Amino acid sequence: MNEFQLLFRGANGDPDRKELRFNDRHGEPKIDGRVVVDGETYSIRGIDWLLKKDVTPGTMERFICTLVVEPATE
Repeated sequence: MNEFQLLFRGANGDPDRKELRFNDRHGEPKIDGRVVVDGETYSIRGIDWLLKKDVTPGTMERFICTLVVEPATE
């Protein structure tokens, strides 16, 4: 099984956080049973994140996770 990496971008000056996960037996990265798709939103530990695939040659598959902020209500 191959690994993939999630890189959570820190908010409000917090440092970035990395997390390694394992692909399923078919080599697909999944989060809670859903195949990871570039540009989709996933709920990880109850928080919504927008995932963008990082295409850096020669590195393991990784996704940059940016916090999804709810629009302000008036």
